[in-house]
Amino acid sequence: MIGRVLRAPLVLGWLLWNVVTSSIDLARAALSPGPVGTPVLVRYPMRCRTDMEVTALAWAITVTPGTLVTVIGETDLWVHVVLGGPREEMIELLGRTEDRILSVLRGEKS
Repeated sequence: MIGRVLRAPLVLGWLLWNVVTSSIDLARAALSPGPVGTPVLVRYPMRCRTDMEVTALAWAITVTPGTLVTVIGETDLWVHVVLGGPREEMIELLGRTEDRILSVLRGEKS
């Protein structure tokens, strides 16, 4: 329990850092000439099961500029990424986000 409480500010700081860096990346892409990027729609098979876990994960993804959870299913999320890349890379990044969320909510180590 203590570990989860201590990890919460670290995860929040990590998320804030992602919001700042994503904002800069998105602004840079939007202000440069030419296409903004290669948007992708990714199906992410999540490990989150409770409503709180799913909500926290969807919020963490959607609050990050350039990403949006479009569909929440029973076992997966569909995520639109504006400055996308290879699907495998996007799934890996989403997995890291889920690891951090679950490290606070379940106490699982990331």
